[in-house]
Amino acid sequence: MDAKELIADSHLAFLNQQDETALRLARQAIALDAKSPSGHRCAGNALMSLGRHEEAVQSYSRACGCDPGNGDRRFDLGYAQAAAGMLADASASLAQAEALGCTPENLARLYNLAGVICFETGRYADALANLEKAERLIGIDAEILLRKAVVYGLLGDTRNGLLTANRMKLIMPSDYRGYRLAYRLLRQEGRLDAAEGELRRARAHASLTMDYYGDCVSLQMERYRHDGVKERLDVALSAVEDALREAAPTAEEAAGCYVQAAEVYLEFGNPDRAIACLDAAKNPAWSYNRGFEIIPAAAPPVLTEYDVEDMIAADCERIAEELGEHGLEELVEGTEQNEDGSRDYLIGLDDTLPREVPAHRLDEEAQVPPSPEVTDRMNQLYTAAYTMKQDFKEAASFARLLQLSAVPQFNYIGRYAEADALRRLGAPEAQERYAEAIHFFKCAMLKDPTDILAVTFRIQCCIDTEDYDEAERLCGLLSKSIRESLLETIAKAREGGSEL
Repeated sequence: MDAKELIADSHLAFLNQQDETALRLARQAIALDAKSPSGHRCAGNALMSLGRHEEAVQSYSRACGCDPGNGDRRFDLGYAQAAAGMLADASASLAQAEALGCTPENLARLYNLAGVICFETGRYADALANLEKAERLIGIDAEILLRKAVVYGLLGDTRNGLLTANRMKLIMPSDYRGYRLAYRLLRQEGRLDAAEGELRRARAHASLTMDYYGDCVSLQMERYRHDGVKERLDVALSAVEDALREAAPTAEEAAGCYVQAAEVYLEFGNPDRAIACLDAAKNPAWSYNRGFEIIPAAAPPVLTEYDVEDMIAADCERIAEELGEHGLEELVEGTEQNEDGSRDYLIGLDDTLPREVPAHRLDEEAQVPPSPEVTDRMNQLYTAAYTMKQDFKEAASFARLLQLSAVPQFNYIGRYAEADALRRLGAPEAQERYAEAIHFFKCAMLKDPTDILAVTFRIQCCIDTEDYDEAERLCGLLSKSIRESLLETIAKAREGGSEL
């Protein structure tokens, strides 16, 4: 079998998603003809499909070496480099591909990919220009419209962002993404009434996803932060319940709902319910299948004999008003007697009816552990909930788990929260923990002088340990708005001492 036949077979195997076979055949072809660009391209295609992007870059690079004047081969190389995270090299390869010329299909993909690369590197105006070039070649495309709307939002161009979102809603009225883009742009501008209008339109026309219910919750939370109306938190919790009831969630999505409910309960100042929701999120399939209630059902009232007497008197009064003075006697006489000569006034109820079971159930065996991001979020909420309950021993325990996070924000919270919890417990190791935390935040500031979060936590540690002069000195590193707020905190702490 010659190289051309092997390449044809490799291409066929690739189309049939037999990637290992396609790679093996491509390498056999290359062994017979090392200068065949098609052989190297087939190998690159199979490696890309297998997720081995760095090796694919090498194969596509060899294809370019064998056929240096072919723009399509340069595009393949740029695509692989982008997938491998080599964004600068990818930009250079795409520029060369454009200069050499590509097929119309690859040229449209080239501009689309260039737009994505520019977006990832923060060059939003360039991203928009490339996406518009791609749109002119492809025509109306949902993914391009989606990216353009996001770029407009980042550029602060709400008008064009909304126009783009409206185009999405026009061509895909059942796709929630267009409504969501409009909602986010309006919320970003503080136009909450208009943002709520987008959610109403989505409810009427779109196929609702978990994102829709999440946005309903975020809107109510945003309104609550503006006006402090507690009823908005009730609406937010109802939206979480709607998501679980209407959206047929996966186990991961159910866990997200329980975590979101915990956040709302913390805003309510109800740490016990927050902890209950977080516990449900640990085993979401089990909790969902057994009908864990985001909003617990109200307990039925306990009636005394006086309540029963009052209810009978009220019924007699109502019957007299509706049927007249002798209406009850007439109603009794109008009821037919049974075989025993008595009358049945009540309808019997079948107490053997089966309990209603949700139609959608989750596989309790197949669920996977929560992602590191969700774990971090849960540990942060547990820490906050136990701190609110003044159970500082548990708060310190979850704060230590937060310190294992790879995300600096959660790591910082964990270090400060543990020291704070130990201080409130009056533990002898509290001062040692504060010294370690202050040293850690100092090192973080030396590593990155723009790390405002590290500065803020270091200042708070100084306030807690009553080193007010150092706290005031560090405030000079912050912007005016943040600095003034912390200086007020320091002044109050000087007057009353560090709060235990």
